[in-house]
Amino acid sequence: MKTEEIIAQISADMETFLNGHPHSEFYALAFDCNSEYAEFLVGMNTQEDFLKTLQEYQENNEKYRTDAESVKKLRYNPGDWTYADISEIELFTEEALIEKYQDDIERQCADMLRLCEETLSAFRKTGIFKRIPKTQDFVSFCIDHDEDPADALAREASDSTGMQA
Repeated sequence: MKTEEIIAQISADMETFLNGHPHSEFYALAFDCNSEYAEFLVGMNTQEDFLKTLQEYQENNEKYRTDAESVKKLRYNPGDWTYADISEIELFTEEALIEKYQDDIERQCADMLRLCEETLSAFRKTGIFKRIPKTQDFVSFCIDHDEDPADALAREASDSTGMQA
């Protein structure tokens, strides 16, 4: 799939999503990349939804009441977000991956994450991205599916386009 087609699909899906959530304001947008399968989900979360999730976690695990780092990881883990699958993108078919990478999963994963980051960079330039109602501390980032959110945010912080107001 070409970058323009991916951006068009994400933009259409985001337009539909935003129309269905006209009063929501978001603190984060993530491209949650499953690099082994060459696909990613686009997700966002609101502060209100995060607080509901945090409360559920706090009821079952004390570390979410006492450990600030655990709370931050939860806040930026798209797998725990209310809106985790606004758009689903398949970058390559399984057959295309096998043909291109054979058994070099390390190179494939690095390439898929890089492609995901390039796609996010292009999406940030769209009108629909600019239309997203954002909190003052809004952040957009790519994260490999099993990656620690702190690592993804640190990588994104080194790219000045990561923080968008």
